[in-house]
Amino acid sequence: MKKIAFILFLSCFIPKINAQNVYDDALTAASYAYSHSKKAHGSNNVYHTQEYADKAIEAFEKVENLANQCGCKKANETAYQAKIDMQSSLEQDTYERSRFFAKRAKELGSKLLEELTFCQANVGDYAYNEEASIEEENEIAEISQEVSSKQKELEEKRRQLEIEQRELEQQIAEQNRQKAEFEARRAAELKEQTLIKSKAENALKKLENALQELSVVLNEESTFESQANYSRSENELKNESLDDTKTFYVNRAKELTQTAMQQFASFNMVEN
Repeated sequence: MKKIAFILFLSCFIPKINAQNVYDDALTAASYAYSHSKKAHGSNNVYHTQEYADKAIEAFEKVENLANQCGCKKANETAYQAKIDMQSSLEQDTYERSRFFAKRAKELGSKLLEELTFCQANVGDYAYNEEASIEEENEIAEISQEVSSKQKELEEKRRQLEIEQRELEQQIAEQNRQKAEFEARRAAELKEQTLIKSKAENALKKLENALQELSVVLNEESTFESQANYSRSENELKNESLDDTKTFYVNRAKELTQTAMQQFASFNMVEN
């Protein structure tokens, strides 16, 4: 009777042990798959990438079959997708495209370890052998470290982008301020140019009339001929500075007086 009870006890316990052995094998294969995936993604040329991809495909396929045996559906699907990505990596003709699919398979390999661990925990307590347990813990610690490192990297990039955005906003604000100051100065300058234009043209017109009158007084037969054109348009003022406007009217005044001096000099020659 005791023998029968012992046999029945073993018949209940052995399937559980066998199931745990399948999980052990699946986790070991998943660890190899993840390791080869990382090496494929980290390789510096397409040949090494594809070399490790071959090994990763074999490991993922093994995990796919073992996960199916122990009824872990999610791990089975993840292993299948990782295998497909690694196969895609082998089919690429460029290094960048090959690494792209290797990276996707590596990320799925990390997910696969978590799914298998969770799935195993739900079938009952079981102590893994020491070597497998240490390897799994190292893999999980490495994955956690990678995630933490990525989070820190993203946070640093976010802070850097915020700094660059603030600097850009400050530059734009400074440019707008300078532009407003320039436009205000230019408007004031243009107003002064317009005033000088009005007064200078009026004064030059009076000077021309006075020289014409003086020419007739000195010689009734003479006619004062001025070829100076001192009239400006508003558009011309907009396209020049205040100093340019002043220089223009100074030069017209010089031309006008030089013309008068030449004509008056000819009067003296006649009288002599």
